[in-house]
Amino acid sequence: MPEGSTSSCSRSTAAVLIVIVGSSPAASMTVGSAILFVAAIFFFVLREAAPILVNEGFSLAQFLFSTEWYPTSATNVRYGTLALTVGTFSVTALAMLLAVPFGPLLAWKRGDLIAAAQRLIGAALLAVIALVVTFLVQGKPVLAALGIGLAVFVIAGALTDIAERTGVFRTSPGNALRRAVGLPQSAWGAAFAHLGLGLMLIGVIGESQWNSERIVAMKVGDKLAIGGYELSFDGAEQKDGPNYRELVTTFTASRDGKVIGTMTPAKRTFAHREMSTTEAALKARGLSQIYLSLGDIGADGSVAVRAFYKPLVLLIWFGALVMAMGGALSLSDRRLRIGAPRPAKSKAKSALAPAE
Repeated sequence: MPEGSTSSCSRSTAAVLIVIVGSSPAASMTVGSAILFVAAIFFFVLREAAPILVNEGFSLAQFLFSTEWYPTSATNVRYGTLALTVGTFSVTALAMLLAVPFGPLLAWKRGDLIAAAQRLIGAALLAVIALVVTFLVQGKPVLAALGIGLAVFVIAGALTDIAERTGVFRTSPGNALRRAVGLPQSAWGAAFAHLGLGLMLIGVIGESQWNSERIVAMKVGDKLAIGGYELSFDGAEQKDGPNYRELVTTFTASRDGKVIGTMTPAKRTFAHREMSTTEAALKARGLSQIYLSLGDIGADGSVAVRAFYKPLVLLIWFGALVMAMGGALSLSDRRLRIGAPRPAKSKAKSALAPAE
């Protein structure tokens, strides 16, 4: 082995030994026990799984993406771990989201978890209120209400950190404003990043749990209800393009009898390519969106219409932008860009060695 590699390995090994052995005896025993425990788990899993992995009937795709887990079946053994993988990542993500508000309130190596929890009591109460209100308004699924409560906890935790730093509830507004202006950019960056994370989580829950989809064959004059909106099919018109023929339809969108706009989805047919494409129509209403696309045309002149209502979907993109802005603020903090000072050079000049 080259001398440089040996020296590097020796230094790495020594560093690890210093961390483990140089700590307190209790810490050393804890670290050592954890390493042995994890190693024993890996050994047990590999020993039990080795015969399955070399089996001719083993399918890696089924193992990774199937939800069927019947290892004791006498006729059809199945090892689908997708449910286990999704559950593991879900629990991990839940634990990370719960820990997010605590991070800014805990000092490095000397944080007080109980004190941080006491500061977050207000955020926890807001989260509970949001959970209850969401469940009363939307009903099931219960997990959606829990997710909204968790998102509110993350958002309120970010605001709690800024309130604690500025003393907005303990001092005058002018003094709090001066403190806010004097906060380091990294503090604002963390707050914006956590705020964006909470907003994005609300958008993901709204779009995935409360969205609506309908596929209906419609004729001129028919109406379609989706997400509390009513879409009226007003008419259709054939148009010729440069190399295609286009069916342009017109829909009027209304809510509670009040017209909010029109939507014009279209379907283009390219004769020489023998293919069709759909020009979808999109209308944003607050943080939600209505989406219309056309399908096949029936023999009776009806048009297959596919309608989507995606509530709070814009919060996904807005939350991502806020998170990106928080990251940019943190990276622009001058304290994180100043390198360690270089040691001063000795003024004494080294004597010239005599020529041989």
